[in-house]
Amino acid sequence: MTHAHSRPDGGETTPDEVGLIQIRQPSLPSSYRMICFPSSRNSPLCYLAMAELLLPTVELLIVQYPSALPFEDDPDPAPGKELIDKVFESVRGWADRPFALFGHRMGAELAYEVGCRLERETYGAAPLTLFASGRTAPGHRGSLGPPALNCRVVALTARHDPRATLTGVRAWRRCTSGRFDLEVFPGASGYLKSYRREVVNIVHDQLISLGGPDPD
Repeated sequence: MTHAHSRPDGGETTPDEVGLIQIRQPSLPSSYRMICFPSSRNSPLCYLAMAELLLPTVELLIVQYPSALPFEDDPDPAPGKELIDKVFESVRGWADRPFALFGHRMGAELAYEVGCRLERETYGAAPLTLFASGRTAPGHRGSLGPPALNCRVVALTARHDPRATLTGVRAWRRCTSGRFDLEVFPGASGYLKSYRREVVNIVHDQLISLGGPDPD
């Protein structure tokens, strides 16, 4: 397993830049890629653990947020336009194989916004699936208008999570014209760690069921 850090100019990142960590198996090219959007800039470790179970079929690309953004000032922040723009520009060139987006908490909303832009602005670079974890759907209490996504959406949540109620999580169904699935885990939080293998199986089964092409 190799960790490769990607930077916009090939040098050191600055506090305003988005970094990317690529986790892959060099000797066995992956059929799929999953771009991961953590809940904050300090929470990539659960994805490193998931990578050990997903490789070599699925390689991971983990987004590292600019350190200048004040995530810790808000326990449940919304991604601003500046962050959406930076992340979109950083990941848009990584669609050279079938890929999915996986976001947790704030990262789920960020993955949604980036996915919408990928479908709208980048020809041939649409995600296969958006995995939205531990987050209510954007605008779930109001009218969303026409679905913004065409890809499959899989929403994950804990049954008793006060920050992601089942009603709000089910509203992800209204965000896509594609298929929707809901996965509910016991407890109030922490399922990405406690039920890591089950989450990985969901990711793996969802991607394999789409029957994407084999890598070159």
